Amino acid sequence: MFKRTNRVAAGLVATAAASVTILSMTATGAQAATTYTPTGGPNANFVGSGVSFRDIEADQKLTCPTFNLTGSIISSGTSRAYGADAGSLTGLNAGGTGACNNPIAGATTVAPLTISGTTGWSVAITADATGTSWPARLKNVRAKVSAAGCEFTVTGVVNGRFDTSNQKFTPATGASGLTVDDGLPAGSGEIAPGTQPMCVTLDIQPGDTIEVAGSWTNTPPSGSTAIAIANP
Repeated sequence: MFKRTNRVAAGLVATAAASVTILSMTATGAQAATTYTPTGGPNANFVGSGVSFRDIEADQKLTCPTFNLTGSIISSGTSRAYGADAGSLTGLNAGGTGACNNPIAGATTVAPLTISGTTGWSVAITADATGTSWPARLKNVRAKVSAAGCEFTVTGVVNGRFDTSNQKFTPATGASGLTVDDGLPAGSGEIAPGTQPMCVTLDIQPGDTIEVAGSWTNTPPSGSTAIAIANP
């Protein structure tokens, strides 16, 4: 009986050791990557569809029938850390003067805000993919919003996902990472809503968070190819 018990115990120990080894190998294999490599381009053309911006606290929505972004891939084929730029976005076409609309303020213009000594808009991959969908972020976003009686700037990031299968960037639901500026420091070029009459009517205030809806689909211009992402 003792021999049988010892034999069973030895078998259990061996089984446990094997299980630990398998689990260790599985954990190692599933370990998250820390780098990614974008390929494609060299140029990109992100065409907006159903793009809108909502001040969550004021519950004011701005719709833009046209909102396209153009740019280029940075160092295609070169690995980089998650969060490092995959591409620069140097062009913004929001349809021109008064092409966006708010139900109360009416025709509104959205234009990129360029601040001396700062980098322009860019896009980065931030974490591992789920299937073909990668967590992504529009970075260094700065834009001036102008309507009759209300002008202010928004800055920050737009978090979302980029799907390589359809080349579509879709913002996350809720607060995007964009906020209404407080206009500081003075001389920065950023504009706070302050006491401008229409801004007061709309209840737009510094620090308000912005939800971004819609999507952008990369339609590569002539001579460029679709964007692909891989690890490492």
